[in-house]
Amino acid sequence: KEHLDNVQFTLRHAQAFMLALCSNETVIIGHAIHNDLVALKMEHHTNVDSAFLFTVKDEERATPSLKDLAMSVLKKEMPDTHDSVNDARSSLLCMDYYIQNGGVVDPIVRSFPTRGEQRRKRLSSGGSGDVTKQLLVHRIPKVCEAKHLTAMFISHASIKPKSVSEIEFSSDTGKAYLTFSSAAHTELAFGCLAGEAKPDKGGKLQKRVYLRDGEYVQV
Repeated sequence: KEHLDNVQFTLRHAQAFMLALCSNETVIIGHAIHNDLVALKMEHHTNVDSAFLFTVKDEERATPSLKDLAMSVLKKEMPDTHDSVNDARSSLLCMDYYIQNGGVVDPIVRSFPTRGEQRRKRLSSGGSGDVTKQLLVHRIPKVCEAKHLTAMFISHASIKPKSVSEIEFSSDTGKAYLTFSSAAHTELAFGCLAGEAKPDKGGKLQKRVYLRDGEYVQV
């Protein structure tokens, strides 16, 4: 909250700016731009999204991260600090490459382990197999209930969690564990969530999933 107290450029300003720039025929180009449109609470149907035009090697349902896409296509390393202008330009250059090659492009190779590889590593090191059936959802807003988390996975993946733990709140947000029927269901549920999978500080993949009010949870 303290980071937002002195903000003068609000969501309404951002929305007005976008509406001034865009008509219904304006083509918006970006990477995983559905997340940005949700955050802006903006509905736009003329989009080109590099996340859905490039594939990931050996992962039919996965979408590549912009970091891996830029490295594979542009031979360019993305900075650790988020830069929206750099992201937009990189996505545009990747789309130019896609068009120049007539859409015939090689699959993108991940630079970090997949969830399946992480699971196999945990099991080989003697970890519990039960964790392969669970997903941790954190940064849950206080208005959210277990039924909302269940509905989120049904909406995104048509998979209903077997159970949802009690949401443990600390400060303004909370966390909960969702258990699925099998490790395969867990993999599929995570893979179908909209958003780019990125490693957290511990190297575990997570996705940011936006909610209707512009808030988001991490899975």
